Amino acid sequence: MKKIFLMVFGVLFFLSAARVYALQVAYVDIDKVSSEYEGAKKAVAKLKDKLENEKKSLTAKQKELQDLQDLIEKDKTVWSKEKMNNMTDELKSKTEKFQAEYADAQQKLQDEELAMKSNILDEIRAIVQKVAKEKGYDYVFERTTLLYGGDDITAFVIKKMNEE
Repeated sequence: MKKIFLMVFGVLFFLSAARVYALQVAYVDIDKVSSEYEGAKKAVAKLKDKLENEKKSLTAKQKELQDLQDLIEKDKTVWSKEKMNNMTDELKSKTEKFQAEYADAQQKLQDEELAMKSNILDEIRAIVQKVAKEKGYDYVFERTTLLYGGDDITAFVIKKMNEE
């Protein structure tokens, strides 16, 4: 009888100890969080505005180049050789300048987009940590890395991010 009691007590102790050390696992859909986060929407809108302004500026410069090229084509038979060479050199110079400005603008926008995404991801990570601590999770994975199990805390993270 004593042995059975000790065995039952041992099993119950083992089960309660195992339960105490059980890991709490959750996952977050980062894509969904970033698409529903108001701060990310504002940042994307701001970046789109910059892109549109750059497009307008570059389109105007491109039109100037096209107008100059059309002028050269139209008047090349009436101009002297010297005037033609000067105009061609001017077109070449302006074209090179335009290409450099275009490449610079493109690089600048890519850098800003990368910085924006990095900042948003840092904000998401901070909020995920807060939510995990509040809810008592030991590990939180990104949805695509967790094959099975865990609790979905995406909605909590989105709610918390939009509150702050």
